[in-house]
This record gives sequence, C-alpha cells and structure tokens, in this order.
Amino acid sequence: MDRFLGEVKDSRFFLKGEEVKHAKVKRVKKGQIVQINDLKGNIFTGVVEDIGKDLVQGKILKKLPVKEEKFFLQLFLGVPNRPSKIDDLIEPISQLGVSQLIPVITERTAVKEKDILRKINRWKKIALNSIKQCGRLYPLEILNPVKLKDIKTEAEKKVVFFEREKHFSLKKEKIKKANSVAIFIGGEGGITDDEIEILSKKGFKPASLGDYILKMETAVIVGVCQVNFVYR
Repeated sequence: MDRFLGEVKDSRFFLKGEEVKHAKVKRVKKGQIVQINDLKGNIFTGVVEDIGKDLVQGKILKKLPVKEEKFFLQLFLGVPNRPSKIDDLIEPISQLGVSQLIPVITERTAVKEKDILRKINRWKKIALNSIKQCGRLYPLEILNPVKLKDIKTEAEKKVVFFEREKHFSLKKEKIKKANSVAIFIGGEGGITDDEIEILSKKGFKPASLGDYILKMETAVIVGVCQVNFVYR
C-alpha cells in the first residue's frame, strides 16, 4: 500500500506540494486506499476521494497501531571532500534506523562550512522522502555542521571507528542493550591521532571495523549495522 506524508484534520487527509506529484507518479486513483503519515507519530489509512492539480484529499478510515522507536543513534560523520557523497548515504542510514546525522568538520575536511550548509536542505528532503519507503514515523534529523572539538553528546555509549585501532572491536563487546549510542566515522584520510585524543576525552571508545581500510560509505553502513546488532 502506498504511503504519503500528509495533513490530517477532522477525519480527512490532504496531500500537497511534492506529495501530489508523488501521488500522480504512483498513478493513485479515486477510491484507492492509501496510508498517511502525519509526521506527528501517527499512521492512518484513508480512501482517496478527489485528485486536483495541487491537492489530493480523502476520508480517513482508521488509525493504525505504531511501534514507538526508543533507540537513539547519533552519527557524527566527517564531511568528505565531495559532500554529495552523503546524498547517497541518507536513504540507507534512514533504513538502518539512524536517528540523527551531524556533519563534522575535521582537520582533513577540505570543504568550507558555507558549502556544507548549502547541502543541508537537500539532505533533509532526501531523509523526508525515504521514510515513505522504509516505514519510519519520523525522518532522520540532520543538524548543521560542527567542528570536531565542539562535538557534544549525552549518549550512553560512544564509539569512534578508527582504522588504526588493532585491539578492540564491537565483536568483542558483550551484547548489551542501550537506549542511546553515538558513533563517529571520519571522511577521506581518516582521523588524526590528535582527533582521536580529543574524542577519547569526550568519552568515545576507539573501535576497529576489521582488517581492511574501508571507504567512508562502506564504513558508515558496517559501523551502523554493528551498533544495531550489539546495542539495539
């Protein structure tokens, strides 16, 4: 069943803007049953009654039971030299349950902060669209970039995946549930020793992702999957 992001009011739903285009691409017809996410933690089924140029509307049939997500996963990500690489990461990390993405300016970041800021709205749009496919209630939250020294987190567990860490990996960690986890993954060139020291003082524990040096995109997926297996 197709899912859309819409407004729900007085037992009716309304699709506007990009969602109208999405409905037409999906060839939604009058009388069709669809799902509506109101972005307030609710999912409804509804029947389409009218399809206009700028508005699709219909009648709410029922509210569906939803599972509240209690696990909070922060991803601090060193900005790559081509920030567009993050475009392709938004959808998979949304599917894997990352709650919050914070772009980080590191010693090896070659991109200016203003250029990263220009990408934020695009990333938010990708995150919003991705929840229709994966069934999330809320989109991945994407914050403005921070410098590594200014990272702040209240997460119970903090892990920095570091290619030169040889002794500890999450495979050695006993499976232990946590309500919140923060992970740091560097961009191209990895993380410097000084940055590891800064992160260690902030409570991040260095961990290996294996015997090989991974590209940033691969490291993100592997790191998130390991965290989900051990702590979620």
